[in-house]
Amino acid sequence: MPVNSVSFLNLTPLRDEVKSVIEEVLEEGVFMNGKYLNRFKDSFSTYLKQDYVIPTANCTDSLEIILRSLEIKKGDEVITTAFSWFSDASVIQLLGAEIAFCDIDLNHFGIQISELEERISTKTKALILPHLFGLVHPEIEKIASICKKNNIHLIEDCAQAHGASLNGKLVGTFGDVAAFSFYPTKNLGALGDAGAIVTSNQKIAEKCNLWANHGQSGRNNHVQMGRNSRMDELQAAVLSSQLPFLDMNNTKRKKLAMLYYNGLNSLDLVLPMNSKGHVFHQFVIRTDRRDELRKYLLQKEIETDIHYPEALSDMAVFNNSSLCSNALKASKTVLSLPIHPMHTEEEINYVTKSVKLFFKD
Repeated sequence: MPVNSVSFLNLTPLRDEVKSVIEEVLEEGVFMNGKYLNRFKDSFSTYLKQDYVIPTANCTDSLEIILRSLEIKKGDEVITTAFSWFSDASVIQLLGAEIAFCDIDLNHFGIQISELEERISTKTKALILPHLFGLVHPEIEKIASICKKNNIHLIEDCAQAHGASLNGKLVGTFGDVAAFSFYPTKNLGALGDAGAIVTSNQKIAEKCNLWANHGQSGRNNHVQMGRNSRMDELQAAVLSSQLPFLDMNNTKRKKLAMLYYNGLNSLDLVLPMNSKGHVFHQFVIRTDRRDELRKYLLQKEIETDIHYPEALSDMAVFNNSSLCSNALKASKTVLSLPIHPMHTEEEINYVTKSVKLFFKD
């Protein structure tokens, strides 16, 4: 049957394994702190080969809790990228710390390493480094070395890169601590909001545990300030049943991405950096004709998205004076094409054909 429309995302149907654990949780009636929460903590810890997993309500909470656990405060400075999701900068400002925006490298949308070194000052306490669109920052090992040399905490934002790797090393294992999102659209997704903090540093893990659970060292024993940020049992059950399929789904994403690479490589647009460890949470192209192309594809009933239409460094809410020209350029030229394990090769080929027709016309 010929394809004549492609949705950006298709999160159904649910696997039988997912339906089964949902039914089990509902029947048992344990909705918080049950066996599946412990099962997910253990399995995700084993998958990443990290000692501690602290489940949270979402990734934004994870980032804020990490900063609080590292005792980031007013007057401190935290470096982050000028081009990413809002949370990477907002959590810094919420704590009263100063944001130091770094421009990006347009080849991979990650922090430009020369700018990173320029931004470091005596006030710099941490770096929040997102791995955008499923690609581990290609220079993460050098960045880790720079952070260690300058006594800066390296916080990896892995919200878009579950299972991504560089030289065989998994994302979330390069820095001091990492934050993950399990929003339903992620490579490893729940059925609602959920997140986690991952580290092998015992002191950081203990602090994060306290901050995430009302500052309790035990039930009703509040030893510090804290907040309520917990993953519920239903989401933990779903994630436990989804995790065994993560690598298979990422392989499917890579296969679909190759259809784009093979079909679009001769056109007047910029394709995303390709690497062995890329897991293609998004397939983000760049073209000066972005808005025109998006409108054309919509006429072909092909849904696309823009990640992101405004650079963080240009948002008035952050009151930033730094000029990040590459981040600004990215915000005006990026377009995310459909790519998800539920998509078929026929759908991706239809998108590719339509993009080629646009540039031909």
